Amino acid sequence: MSQRSIFVAALSALLSACAGGSPALEYGVPTPDAVRYTYGDTTTVTVSIMGQNLEMAQRGVVDYAVAFSAAPAGVNVSMTVSELEGVLSQPMGAPVRINTDDVQGALVFALDREGNAVIAEQLTVSMEASQMVSGLALSHTFFPGLPGRSVAVGDMWVDTVSYQGSEGAGDRSETAVYRYTVVGDTVVSGRSLLKIDVAGNNELSATLDVQGMSVSQRSEVEVEGWVLWDAQAGLMVERRSVSSGSGTASVPVAPGPIPIQVRSTQVVRLAGM
Repeated sequence: MSQRSIFVAALSALLSACAGGSPALEYGVPTPDAVRYTYGDTTTVTVSIMGQNLEMAQRGVVDYAVAFSAAPAGVNVSMTVSELEGVLSQPMGAPVRINTDDVQGALVFALDREGNAVIAEQLTVSMEASQMVSGLALSHTFFPGLPGRSVAVGDMWVDTVSYQGSEGAGDRSETAVYRYTVVGDTVVSGRSLLKIDVAGNNELSATLDVQGMSVSQRSEVEVEGWVLWDAQAGLMVERRSVSSGSGTASVPVAPGPIPIQVRSTQVVRLAGM
């Protein structure tokens, strides 16, 4: 073999090794294929009415049992609520407590390799719990959007999420644009994880039928946070989102839309981390 042939063969082997060195950041069946996630939500809505600021809040923790299975274009996901504890508070009445009995059934959906969702089965959720547990929101936003390719530090991609539908006692729609940036590796509990920063904006609209009255809320918020991803397992380990913004609430007894301010912190963690 000539010196040139040896050089070409060596270069080809080197390029092949480099190309295969980093797995694609995409959805498939992870290892393990059955996990538990804990989701914590603290959301405060401040209503400005008649010169006063009234604060409403929801705080709660949900444990989700999640199972993954193979799908032609990505992965099938089944989520059930194994435990739920939450409190919805308002200044004009007693706190409303929600628990596991407020959610029935399983949420089943498919994710393609980039995280776009198609719902197959929905949860049955009480009106009160639907403010914290939404099958529409879970299927489209619980897991991050991925690029479907290998990434390196500094790489960026944009994911647009848009859905609308009915569930429980109302309707819900959301349009969001998220910008993801690869920060690099970090170690958590001895586990090497990929950290990805997230920033974007979210427009949310929800309507509920409350005792025969149609109550609606619209908000626009800015979102910042991060995702921790286990590249070897192909699994999300943590997602944190902090959002703030403004909007309006409409109720039949009010003469017009009521200004609101919204603040929210949501954290998802893989059980055991």
